[in-house]
Amino acid sequence: MKYRFINDHRHTFRTATICRLLRVARGGFYQWLRKPRSDRTIEDDRLLGLIRDSYTASSGVYGSRRVCGDLREAGEGCSKHRVAKIMRT
Repeated sequence: MKYRFINDHRHTFRTATICRLLRVARGGFYQWLRKPRSDRTIEDDRLLGLIRDSYTASSGVYGSRRVCGDLREAGEGCSKHRVAKIMRT
C-alpha cells in the first residue's frame, strides 16, 4: 500500500523524501516496481485454481478442511487456515 502511494506521487515529490517519511527502504520500492506481485500472491493464485477444482468436483459441498485434505492427497503442502483464507476471498 505504501509502495503504491509512492508510485502515485513520485512525479510530484522526490522518491527519497517520500520513502524517508513513510519509513520504507528506497531499494524495496524499486524492487516492488520491477515485481509488484509477491511470491506468496502468485502461489495463492495457483492454489486458488486447485481449490476451485476440488470444490466443484464435490458439487460445492466441501468446506476448507475437506478441500485441504484433497490438496494434501494430491501432494500439495498447505495448511487448512491458508485454504480457508483463500476460500473466503
